Amino acid sequence: MVSELIEPIKQWSEGVISSMGYPGITILMALDCANIPIPSEVIMPFGGMIAWKGELNLHLVALSGTLGSVIGSAASYGLGAAFGKEFFLKYGKYVLLRPKEVELAERWFDRYGLKATLYLRCVPIARTFISLPAGIYKANFWIFILYSLIGSLPWCYLWASIGFKLGEHWTRVQDYTKIIDYIVLAVLLFLLYRFLRYRFRRTPETPSGAP
Repeated sequence: MVSELIEPIKQWSEGVISSMGYPGITILMALDCANIPIPSEVIMPFGGMIAWKGELNLHLVALSGTLGSVIGSAASYGLGAAFGKEFFLKYGKYVLLRPKEVELAERWFDRYGLKATLYLRCVPIARTFISLPAGIYKANFWIFILYSLIGSLPWCYLWASIGFKLGEHWTRVQDYTKIIDYIVLAVLLFLLYRFLRYRFRRTPETPSGAP
């Protein structure tokens, strides 16, 4: 959600996109997916608004954002592979990466494996940090890139389209963010239910004669 806390970042992001166009969108989305707190919920709607004005193409805005997401995800993967979990738990705070965020991404990766990089691309916060455990575990890089691409494309199209539809009133995107948050929460609860149901079904029963 757009708030006063990120207002300077929001204004800077708008300036980058206004002056650089598609490369600016790619750079900002790469930073977002490389664990730098620049919300894609600001970047993509603003790019969509610029497309509404006729200065950019909506499809190229979404594709530029997707390209940036893949580049940033690859960079985050590389950092995870190079430095490992303990490094980020100890020093991550200096690059705005808190230990609980590292551990959250790791739990999701433990639960769903490499497919987590696909599922969580549309989940706020987790979508940014899920690349780190993929690198830490040295998962198959090219499958990781494929999942990052497939997962990032609809996310970028969604927010760019919202900005395009809202036009000059794109700052109302925060109202849509609330709706998306509810949808994401419902999806997460459903996934948790499916996981717990599957796990309990797989739990072996204790033999009747066992002590």
